Amino acid sequence: MKTKVSILLLLTLIFTTGCEDNFSKPTPEWVDKILSRTTNNSSLVGTWSYSSIVSYDNTNCSGESELSDYSGTVTYGEMDAVRTENLLLTFSDFQQKGYSENTFQEMCSQKNGSLNTSGDCELMWGTHFEYYLTEDGYCETYSKDSSKEKFITFCGSLTQLDGLTEIIFSWDSDKTDNSGCKIVELTIQ
Repeated sequence: MKTKVSILLLLTLIFTTGCEDNFSKPTPEWVDKILSRTTNNSSLVGTWSYSSIVSYDNTNCSGESELSDYSGTVTYGEMDAVRTENLLLTFSDFQQKGYSENTFQEMCSQKNGSLNTSGDCELMWGTHFEYYLTEDGYCETYSKDSSKEKFITFCGSLTQLDGLTEIIFSWDSDKTDNSGCKIVELTIQ
């Protein structure tokens, strides 16, 4: 479980770092086309399960890769989506970080989780985002700070075939180790 939480946090950090660096550069024309759409291609509407997430340390998705141990679903509406995952936060992981049992239990409760018989926290986590799907590609936009109207957007290509969807995100940064590629495969439920 520690791996799942670490992967989720790492994915968020990589996407956040990579995209924030790219905002200082001009937005590519293909991204502007996607984000300026007035309607979405509706082929994603429904609930999808994550089949796999593969990460690369380069922008061309080749060479050595890392397969993420991740499970969850994403439910697409007409313009927005919710990614849902079940997480298990183990007390032993938090104890190593200096959490007392009471602090861990309070944190679990604050996150609407429940303690299992082993004293670990089980919770369902949902992330809302807007998505844009056109013939030019695919983008996801997350609110970083809605009060300040700050958003993070990830764009890439999307391919669909017989109930399977493959999304490829690639990012390049001037900073060392902040470039990469991620291939996400989804299966319709």
